Amino acid sequence: MATTKDAYMWTPEDGLRHGGFACEGAISPPQKIKSPPSTIYDVLIVGGGYAGLAAARDLTNAVTGHSGRSVLLIEGRDRVGGRSYTIEHNGYKWEMGGTWIFHTQPYTHREVMRYKMDLICSRDPSHKNDFYSINVPGSKRNLSHEEASKISGKVWKLFVNIDGAEGKKICPLPYQQSGNAWVDREAVKKVDAYSCYDRFQEIKHLLNEEEQGVLTAMVVNLAGGRPDMKNAGYWDMIRSHSINGHQYDLMDEIWINYKMKDGSSHLNRQIFNDAVDCGLEYTFKTHVSSIEQKANGTQIYTRDGRVFKGRKVLCTAPLNTLKSIKFDPPFGKLRREAVAAGHINFMTKCHAVVKGPDFASWAGASHPSPLNMAFGDGLTPDGDAHLTAFGGDWRDNFVLEEAPEKLVEAWNKFHSMDVKAIAFHNWNTDEYTQGGPCFMPPRFMSTYIEELRKPHGNIFFANADWAQAWRNFIDGALEQGTLNGIEILNQLRDEDKTGIRKTDYHL
Repeated sequence: MATTKDAYMWTPEDGLRHGGFACEGAISPPQKIKSPPSTIYDVLIVGGGYAGLAAARDLTNAVTGHSGRSVLLIEGRDRVGGRSYTIEHNGYKWEMGGTWIFHTQPYTHREVMRYKMDLICSRDPSHKNDFYSINVPGSKRNLSHEEASKISGKVWKLFVNIDGAEGKKICPLPYQQSGNAWVDREAVKKVDAYSCYDRFQEIKHLLNEEEQGVLTAMVVNLAGGRPDMKNAGYWDMIRSHSINGHQYDLMDEIWINYKMKDGSSHLNRQIFNDAVDCGLEYTFKTHVSSIEQKANGTQIYTRDGRVFKGRKVLCTAPLNTLKSIKFDPPFGKLRREAVAAGHINFMTKCHAVVKGPDFASWAGASHPSPLNMAFGDGLTPDGDAHLTAFGGDWRDNFVLEEAPEKLVEAWNKFHSMDVKAIAFHNWNTDEYTQGGPCFMPPRFMSTYIEELRKPHGNIFFANADWAQAWRNFIDGALEQGTLNGIEILNQLRDEDKTGIRKTDYHL
């Protein structure tokens, strides 16, 4: 199996290792281009994550005459998957990015059924340490999962109850968060102006110190933002509750329970292979520097001096990286503002292997800490507990790959444990992400989200960061890739019928 240069792993004996891990999504050799340099492809796709793969598969499968559309995939990494990929080490699959799925995610469930993927459960209550640890200001104790769920359920429901109906009135339809027939747009804008800190200040008098700490850990963990919650937009909490069916009791089941048995990289490799079988050409380890639109077509320039031409471009770069690509003609004012602002999720995700099986049934909350929420996530082949944790923006304190020992300290802040290894991908220092999955600052959703979904002339944009509902999930990327692929295909068909090429730019 080919390897990827991504991912870090640390052990007390060997220190820090970077890359060289087996990954089903790693592509070798990294290039397959049969067309001559003068070729004008129907579509150039920038990025081989789920959005780019879904579009590439659907477009190459779209029969026109005797073949599908001509598509070239350009990817800077050595693998497919973007922010969702799996490494294999010591007989175990480690999910370094997007992981968990649920049947209420329509685009993901479609792909899982299409490729006959089996699911496994992260949680297992059969081991010794079947309890929950809290370490927050004013409280450090172990309690049952049931008691912990009552605490977190109470504080969360109070937090999202800004409309007296736990968000059902202000966000009844997560796929139509603004502009629907039931909710006035101005009412949405008013709630979107809140930060999580603002909402916390409104309700904290109703909570004891422990409850305040648990809620803060939950919010910082979910947003991937600053520990004071001031830069995290409250609307994304309402959206997150809405996609849970407005039911807190489903949050764990939806967000951290079911994952693909063969790994995320197996699914994105299946989609990629499907597209290649239908004629997809590709070049990996290829870095896009600029995209230029002219009357006779669109051109992509790479750092190594190559130029690729296409009728349409699908750019799947995450929000925080769009500023790294030069667009000509430039974006209009609103999109420029959105790109300059970016999102605020600079999360920490970290795996740990803990000696023995006991912690496989454990979970915990900690604040303030680089890791805020953690839970058992299966057993390794050696019988040790595998744990996964998430935290907020800790960049002011240290860089993960420069001080991995601090992550070991963070694990032991939850509860004393014998950490044998940790693994992570620092999405914040990754040039192709520059942050985790999108979580927006106040006012961002109502001001910019619709603009980010619009095409810019012949350039389309597909990324989970501006998906309709599941913005922090694989499903959001698949949604955007699928919908943009349909729109591109429709435009190509119209142009073929009329002989008129679209050259006007949305500025």
